[in-house]
Amino acid sequence: MRFHIRPLLLDQDLHDIHQLTTQLGYPTTLDNIQKRWQLLHQRAGYETLVITDGTRVLGYAGLIEQYTWEFDDGYFRIQAFVIDEAYRGQGLGKQLIQAIQELAKQRGLKRLLVNSGNRPERYPAHAFYKNLGFEEYSLGFTKYLNDQPE
Repeated sequence: MRFHIRPLLLDQDLHDIHQLTTQLGYPTTLDNIQKRWQLLHQRAGYETLVITDGTRVLGYAGLIEQYTWEFDDGYFRIQAFVIDEAYRGQGLGKQLIQAIQELAKQRGLKRLLVNSGNRPERYPAHAFYKNLGFEEYSLGFTKYLNDQPE
C-alpha cells in the first residue's frame, strides 16, 4: 500500500482527524475539533501534516514553528502526533517524522521537539521517539488558571 503525506484539508479530513484525536487520548465533539483546528490554523507558524492511503487520513502531526530564548535556531514543536491504532507498527509514523524533518531542513530549522505524557499508556510512544533518535530533554508542568479540574 502506498501512503501520501500532505497538509491538512480540514473540511475533507475532519471526521478522520476527530477519530484520531480521540485515539490520541483527547476525546471531544466533532464541532469542538472543527472550531479548535480552525483557530489553530489561523495562527502563524501552526500547521498539520496528514498521512493518507489516498482515501482516508491514517495519522497526523500538529506542528508549530517556534523560536525561543534557549536556542539560536528555530525548531518545530510537534504538538500532536498520532497514527491510527490499526496501522501502527507499519512504518507510517517513521515516514511522517521523516517528512517533518525534511520540511524543517527546507525552512532552516535545526531541531524537532516533542512532548509525550508520562502515563504508562504513552510508554510505547516514548520508545518510538527514542528509536528515531529523539532524546529525553525536559520535564513539563502545567497549571490551570480557571475552573481547575479536580
